[in-house]
Amino acid sequence: MTQREVVALMKSSRSESEWNANCNKVKKACGGYPDFWYTAIVLSGVAAETAKKFGGSADITITTL
Repeated sequence: MTQREVVALMKSSRSESEWNANCNKVKKACGGYPDFWYTAIVLSGVAAETAKKFGGSADITITTL
């Protein structure tokens, strides 16, 4: 799966569950997250912009018990 294909797939996500399913597709196709994941999905803002569409967030949160 190319970087362009991964970005297009992730941008197409319309819900958190679809985002998670698409992550699984990428990991299966690439044998884990590809080397370009952080720059192409996280740093570029794809994760944040896509998450906003379904009321989510790409921020990392820490929850303690």
